[in-house]
Amino acid sequence: MSKLNVKTRGRTSSPATPQHDPIEEKYYDKLAWLADRTEKSRITDFIENYQKPGRVIWINMLAGVSRGVGMTIGTAIIIAIAVYVLSFFVSMPLVGEYIAQLLDWVNTFKQAK
Repeated sequence: MSKLNVKTRGRTSSPATPQHDPIEEKYYDKLAWLADRTEKSRITDFIENYQKPGRVIWINMLAGVSRGVGMTIGTAIIIAIAVYVLSFFVSMPLVGEYIAQLLDWVNTFKQAK
């Protein structure tokens, strides 16, 4: 209803027709409500995407690649931080042996690549 004149409800006022038909009022209100809901639901975007499937495929492919790269970088950062923190616990008597084995395994895996 943003594009319609709210005061006159989109109609031009005429001195010849001072009263409006109640049925016309009802249908106009329903139409205004429907126009408002359609604008809010962005159905035009849906219809545009439906008519251009190649664009939808391209956008979804870019989104998938971006997610994959982001997860890979994020996982690498988390693992690096975990290894860095665990390296401080190597000097502890009981836990240190397990962590030392874990760090040796990580270093062996790095060198294998």
